[in-house]
Order: sequence, then structure tokens, then C-alpha cells
Amino acid sequence: MQKTLRTLVVLTVALFFSTCKVVWAINPATISVTVTIQNLSVSATGPIAFGTVTASSETVSGSASTVTNDGNVTETYSLSLTNPATWVAVQAAPSAAEEYALLAQFNSGAPTAASFTYANHALSTTSVASSATKFAGNQTGLSVAASATRSLWFRFNAPTSTAVTTQQTITVTITAAAG
Repeated sequence: MQKTLRTLVVLTVALFFSTCKVVWAINPATISVTVTIQNLSVSATGPIAFGTVTASSETVSGSASTVTNDGNVTETYSLSLTNPATWVAVQAAPSAAEEYALLAQFNSGAPTAASFTYANHALSTTSVASSATKFAGNQTGLSVAASATRSLWFRFNAPTSTAVTTQQTITVTITAAAG
């Protein structure tokens, strides 16, 4: 009986260890943590030269500025301008001396003058974010992927009259925000 009981205990212990898995733990454990710093960056080609224009005329630029998302995240562009010394930008057809309008549109090819609207394309000294309609042609400045480019075209509406007949420089600022 003792031999049978010993055999039964040995079989029970053997059966128990054969169904158990041995787990080996390493001490200490390590975790890799990675991080990438957000880089908001935009570049644009230029200058855009309209040449000599007639008072009260409107003209579309002969070439576009290539705007590139040089950052590492999706970006949305905001646009603004800085007036030259004696002119003032308006967001409607210029109606007084020394007033002008500069409009901007993201479009893959040269847009027509009629495709620009004051409500959606006129620039001002206040920075305005691109949207599905704001500054939009067949492209937008909204949610531009990293490394992607957009073509930015301009329409210039000359002052109805001006005392300034020398070349003027209007600075357009493109600001990138995440999104």
C-alpha cells in the first residue's frame, strides 16, 4: 500500500509539473520612448512681378509662387499683406486714390481674373486662415501635407488714381499653423 501511495504521489507531482509552464522574468524591464518635435515651416518662391500697370486696371500674375510645406506635420496657411508706404489695401474694388486690392488664390494653373472674388480672395493687413473657400481655387491652403506644394496666384487691382508712379513693393506673409 505504501508503494502504491508513493507511486500515486509521484505520478500526481509529475502530472502537476507537466501541466504547469515555467515563466522566466527578466529584471529590470525596459521601455523605449520616442518623440518627434513638431516643425511648422513654410517656404514660397518669388518675387511676383506685375510690371507696369494702368490705373484702375486689374491683372492676374503671369506666374505663381510655389508654396511648400517644409514642416513635418499637416499645415494650414494664413495670408496677410503689408501695404507699401502710400497705398492702402481694400477688400473691394478700389474706389479712391491710393487704394488698391491684392487677391490671392491657390490654383494648379493660371486662374481667370473672374475666378477671384473679393469676399474669398482679397488680402488684408490682418492674417486670415485658408479654408475650403478662403483663398481657394482648385487647391486650398487648408490641411496641406508635409512636403506638399501649392501654387499661389495673385490678382492686382490698381488704384483708380495715384501720385506714386515708382515701383511699389507689397509684402505677402504666409504663416503656417498645424492642421
